[in-house]
Amino acid sequence: MKAQTLTAAVCLAALSSLAAPGFAYAKGGGGGGGGGSCNTTPILPTTAPAPDVIMRESFGAANLLRPAGGKGCLSEVFAHKDIGGFWIEYPGSKNTAWLAPSEGQTWRFCASSDNPYEMSSPLQVTFGNGCVASEWFDPVVDHPAALVPFSAPTTVYQVSIDGYPAPFDEHYVGVGFTDSALLYSNLESSAKAWLRVKTGPAHNFTTVIYEFRLDGMDGPVLASGEVPFIAFNQMAVRYDPVAKMVGASFNGVDLGWYPLAMSAPKFVGFEGVGILDNFVVRTAR
Repeated sequence: MKAQTLTAAVCLAALSSLAAPGFAYAKGGGGGGGGGSCNTTPILPTTAPAPDVIMRESFGAANLLRPAGGKGCLSEVFAHKDIGGFWIEYPGSKNTAWLAPSEGQTWRFCASSDNPYEMSSPLQVTFGNGCVASEWFDPVVDHPAALVPFSAPTTVYQVSIDGYPAPFDEHYVGVGFTDSALLYSNLESSAKAWLRVKTGPAHNFTTVIYEFRLDGMDGPVLASGEVPFIAFNQMAVRYDPVAKMVGASFNGVDLGWYPLAMSAPKFVGFEGVGILDNFVVRTAR
């Protein structure tokens, strides 16, 4: 664990007021997609990085251009650019574009040192490891969501992401399943099942607290605990539609299976305030 923290601390640049182990912002630019033309040169991979992967997003910057919008016109990727409208890395199309707020508190591209839990990506060759941040430069009152439309398989499936929350008691990061299209406080109000993570009582990146929850914040807490902080906390929630059981894991530790008769969710996604990386939806055991 110490070795991972040291590796993650080799940042690409200083993080200024967001100083925490593991993450930094890529050198940014500005502007939109450029002129009035629509460049649809293929950028995204057309095959999954592993046979069990249904969806994948590394948040890599490619060559600072990625497809967005209904036509997939290449649009600039730079530090602090919001991810809303960009096609996910795989399978990239107008039907799998990120749904996120377009302004205000939202999820924005960033960069970090290498994530040891992430598969290789053609979008992370030139500019290194990408990430996504819901920033806390200013007082934060919203918990933005980032969602992708989802067609669930008939076998066991899992959604996962890596990262950490902002160091404040009232904020968190979370990942899970939902039917709601709300772009703020979606999971905490509407999640069928989700894993919620916040910093420990000291709020100084020493520990994190995880909670595996049902029905937003209104349902039961199925599992919880406090563990040492690492930059790439691994959060995963899974569902077995045949057995009608829901499960989760945190940093590789299985949190168990629990009964839940859940219809196929319309969206998978994450929300909160913090820095995240390596979003993956896959079939699971």
